[in-house]
Amino acid sequence: MRQPSIAIIGAGIAGLALAHQLSAHARVTLFDKSRGLGGRLATRRQGETGFDHGAQYFTVRDARFHAALEPFLEAGHVEAWNAPLMRLNADRTLERLVDRAPRFVGVPTMTALAKAMAQAIEVRLDRQVLSLAGEPGHWFLVTPEERSGPFDWVLSSAPAPQTARLLPLDAADAAAVAEVRMNGCFTLMLQLPGDTQLPFEACQVAVEGDAGDPLPVISWMAANNSKPQRDAAVSLVVHAGSAWSDAHLEDEPDQVRERMLAACRNLFPTIPFDAASGITLHRWRYANVERPLGRPFILDTNRRIGACGDWCIGNRVEAGFLSGHLLGETLTDVMGKLTAKPLSPKLEA
Repeated sequence: MRQPSIAIIGAGIAGLALAHQLSAHARVTLFDKSRGLGGRLATRRQGETGFDHGAQYFTVRDARFHAALEPFLEAGHVEAWNAPLMRLNADRTLERLVDRAPRFVGVPTMTALAKAMAQAIEVRLDRQVLSLAGEPGHWFLVTPEERSGPFDWVLSSAPAPQTARLLPLDAADAAAVAEVRMNGCFTLMLQLPGDTQLPFEACQVAVEGDAGDPLPVISWMAANNSKPQRDAAVSLVVHAGSAWSDAHLEDEPDQVRERMLAACRNLFPTIPFDAASGITLHRWRYANVERPLGRPFILDTNRRIGACGDWCIGNRVEAGFLSGHLLGETLTDVMGKLTAKPLSPKLEA
């Protein structure tokens, strides 16, 4: 019997979890507009120094995520990051926080987990999907380079606004996705002098804005070199606050960089920010989930489309994994039933 063919848009943790769940039951092809895997499990190199400029770490609370990670922990693709978690309070005091769960990172880069998960999957990188063509059960993905297909199913793990533009969602699902709220985030990457002594390795920033900029500018700072198997160079990753990032999302990059640097100097006057080399800014248009969908996935068996992602459940790497995993489980069951039946009504997650 011919296996169903499935296209998955997006090679972040949700798309990879989905592909893993389906690969034993279907011919899966994963598309991503980026040149690398992992989505926000991202690492950028600047000269000889690497920066994890997306998700800083992930926690494991769900048994299904734990079971899926075990092989990658044993193979050395994932390790615990045991740096003390600090918080800079409004009075500029540093407080050590109690970790609620161990923090994990990919090694030697944040993308290592995604690369390991994708080893047995057909992946087409640098392929931006512009639109879908065809009809349910006979879909084509249109990219600038080609028209790929046909596919029996098309599933998107892209951020909610991109998914809404790509998939022919029915009215109810389209309305639900339109209510999802995702925030942007600016990331500043700096290589500091080798003798720099940072007062933290991982630090939440809980300092409010001021009259000149009432929204908190900085939300997170971390010494990337404190993570296991990283470069020795003192490398600092700084995330801007979600609300501030949204308010400045279309500003000139130079203006954003200078405003973030000024905020960093104000927060930690003893750190030699002015001596930093190779300062780089990255804009994440969709980084955080402020208001999720409220159910783990979307699956429409009439249209033979579906969607998953952290935006369905909440703002954590584990949420992205679970969304993809659960959609894969459900679709596997649906495909088994459809082999003996015509197209079934829409299935709600």
